[in-house]
Amino acid sequence: MHKIVTDALYKVLIGMLDGLTVLPPRLAYRLGERLGDLVYAGLASRRRVTLENLALTLGDHQSPHERQVLAREVFRNMGRHLVDFAQLHHINAARVQQMMVNWERFADLDALAARGQGVLVISAHFGSWELLPSLALLLQTPINVIVRPPDHPVVQRLSETYRQRCGYHSIIKRQQALRESLRALHRGEIVGVLMDQSSVHNESVQVEFMGIKTFTPMGPALLALRAKCPVVGVFLVREAPGRHRIVMTDEIPIHRTGHARRDLEENSRRFNRVIEAQIRRHPDQWFWLHRRWKKRD
Repeated sequence: MHKIVTDALYKVLIGMLDGLTVLPPRLAYRLGERLGDLVYAGLASRRRVTLENLALTLGDHQSPHERQVLAREVFRNMGRHLVDFAQLHHINAARVQQMMVNWERFADLDALAARGQGVLVISAHFGSWELLPSLALLLQTPINVIVRPPDHPVVQRLSETYRQRCGYHSIIKRQQALRESLRALHRGEIVGVLMDQSSVHNESVQVEFMGIKTFTPMGPALLALRAKCPVVGVFLVREAPGRHRIVMTDEIPIHRTGHARRDLEENSRRFNRVIEAQIRRHPDQWFWLHRRWKKRD
């Protein structure tokens, strides 16, 4: 019975997402925005977390009313993100190029990877992050992405169905992520990671993020130090319905002194700053719904 129910729910969700792809883009994104409004009104716990996070990090620069306006836009952005995610079911290289602005610089990743050390890409739950790995369809170099499977089995199955169209390899098992990522980098491939969420103590360092010390995943810094690979930040900034600007940073300098803990902390801090710069430019496009600072001292 459970399998019948989950299969039925999966098919319903697939049908709904496919329905978004056949609508005129402006109408589809309006529907996404209205869905965001409904979630903002109905999901009090996530609304509260979002407002608390905004007050904690931007409280000195915004009034309570301004934070409420921003919070509503954050939820609308999530609705737009759902419409973007629906595109993955029918994605191809031509469609990716249509959706992207200035995607040409992204091809520089092939040149970085040609050094033979691989490339580590730092990103975040920002803009329409599920579309970001689809850029693999525009590159010659294989892309590997460290992902955390969704908790709900139907959502996990849905994610796998859509992601497999993007042409990248998912690194899923947390216990093997470091080893598998190092192997990919040593093969000269690209490894991408979203490192903007809170992490367990033994896999984290406490460094500043948005001006506040918090537990930050140290895996990306450990990868950069061990692989001795170039590191860049890559983000998608939503410009208009169905149009995204690729932002790729210059190579991030890696701090190497031989003192393991200090190097992990300093490089994690540098990676956080890269993410923070994008959030401050476009605060409405970051995933504020997560308890990012829940374990701060």
